[in-house]
Amino acid sequence: MADVGETLAIQAAACRHLGSIQYADLLDAFLEDHRRGGPIVQLLDGRSDRPLHDALPLRLLGSLHRAALLGRAPELAARFPSCGGDGAPIDLALVYRVVDRLRDDVEDGLRRGVQTNEVGRAVCHLAIANWLPTLGVDEFDWWEVGASAGLNLSFDQYAADTGQGVLGREGSSLTFPTSTFVAAPSVRTAARCVSRRGCDPDPIDLERDAIRLESFVWPDQTTRRARLLAAIAITRPLRHPIDQASADDWIVARLAEPSTRPAVIFHSIVWQYMAPEVQTRFRETIARAGRVGRTLVWARMEPAGVTADLRADVWSNGTRTEFHLADVGYHGQDFTWLDRRLSD
Repeated sequence: MADVGETLAIQAAACRHLGSIQYADLLDAFLEDHRRGGPIVQLLDGRSDRPLHDALPLRLLGSLHRAALLGRAPELAARFPSCGGDGAPIDLALVYRVVDRLRDDVEDGLRRGVQTNEVGRAVCHLAIANWLPTLGVDEFDWWEVGASAGLNLSFDQYAADTGQGVLGREGSSLTFPTSTFVAAPSVRTAARCVSRRGCDPDPIDLERDAIRLESFVWPDQTTRRARLLAAIAITRPLRHPIDQASADDWIVARLAEPSTRPAVIFHSIVWQYMAPEVQTRFRETIARAGRVGRTLVWARMEPAGVTADLRADVWSNGTRTEFHLADVGYHGQDFTWLDRRLSD
């Protein structure tokens, strides 16, 4: 199990790999300070038995970014491109001065989980809706676990240009470019989402706390932030229902509702945060419903090393078929469509 020092090193490498040099450099500085026994030790050590699992460095960075976005940390805003800053490296002494001045804000941020609601992952949603007709599904319900603010419940209002056609709503203000794809699916008439609903243990209200989502987008990733703001503008008036609930309780409730329409159950980078008993009950509830004849697609984008994979269990007429649909970067980049049937 990673300790705080190892967690800082892992997160620095991840930020560098995903293109946030400013955060990677700052995390490297935190790591060196941790090795020296500096202030970062008192700030982070002892807060969590699982600092990597709890994304402790990102909680700290998110609280600092939020302060800059709100105008409470102008010295950080002068460096963060998201605030109009110059993108220069950030002096560690400056960071600690901000932490000392805004201790209550930082403490609050360290207590709360990371909420990115990463919009780039909606390319998975678009690909799934495009794929469903190959299963004979033309209409479906979409149930999303870990839905955060519900931005990806608006997936069919977004678009992705495959180079050979467009998935989703052509002309959308949020359109993923052709460079999103290493290998794109063949574009067909997508199945229609009839209804959609999400759950989250700590849902974000876009009317009151959208700034929290912005705070977890790394400040030197301006394209990613622009994508988030476009998704917020699209989603805010749609008011998708997001229930505050545990995944297992919620899926039991959903599947207890009478319906003959196929349902897609989806989550992305969520499984690792579920307790083992929640995972078991969640999985077994889906299997029971599938075995009695409900048409269900349990699709999930979850970690598979340096990338995530997009997998699906399809229950139809009481039988389960497994698919490895795609490999995809954690922010939706390098999407590689596979559509491999793994079992019958």
